[in-house]
Amino acid sequence: MNRSTAPTIHLPLSAEGAAYFVDEAGSKGSLGKHFVTAAVRTTDPDKLSRTIKACRDKNRFTNADEIKFSKVNRNSQPILSEIFSEAVSSGCTFGAFVLDKRHFDPWSDRDQWQGHLFATDRLLRGLITRREVSVALLDHIDVPAGISYGDELAASLNNRFGNKRVITAVSLDSRTCPALQVADLLASAVFHTRKKIEDHGLERFLEDRTPKARLAKDIAAALGETHFADCRTHLLKLQTSHKKSLTELTKAHHEVV
Repeated sequence: MNRSTAPTIHLPLSAEGAAYFVDEAGSKGSLGKHFVTAAVRTTDPDKLSRTIKACRDKNRFTNADEIKFSKVNRNSQPILSEIFSEAVSSGCTFGAFVLDKRHFDPWSDRDQWQGHLFATDRLLRGLITRREVSVALLDHIDVPAGISYGDELAASLNNRFGNKRVITAVSLDSRTCPALQVADLLASAVFHTRKKIEDHGLERFLEDRTPKARLAKDIAAALGETHFADCRTHLLKLQTSHKKSLTELTKAHHEVV
């Protein structure tokens, strides 16, 4: 199609442009039970980046100090908790998808990158609405030569939607992208919480005073939650994979009650 015959696209002024920063946590191996993908959604990514920088500067948390859940210690925990709270205050919303591999393991019959794509696709199609056009910014994963992970993900999502809601998707180095580091905090907090509760019970987790447990509980509290149970609120949409969908499980629960 040449330029003269190409259709003109008009978007209403009410259409939102959203950026989704996506990171993940958990095990892709046969021993791990859970894998978590999480997203930070913002309509103002520049504001988010500047908010994180201001919080870093205030706490003298230099660029050499990475915002990463796995590296949290007693000194950095309050700062990371504050950074996440500031991201919430800046107007971001959040999503997480917990893949319970005992129900379904996408790595059992797929290449590793395709398992990642499955989990990220499930996360984003539960978040992206028909009232927006979006860009997905992803933590880098290895793919075979000749594969564009971003294009594969965008095509998968748009084919499911039946229209072009995802304009593009790109892989970045999370060490250079503060918003991806905030997504890491959420993904890792959900993973840590689910694992500890399954291993030791909810009461033990709520009493845990280690830096990771404190950070995970602070992140949950910033989102109005206590221990990352499945939910759909104005701040957080969190869903676990089940043999039945979350909608079916919720409906069944209400019928029993």
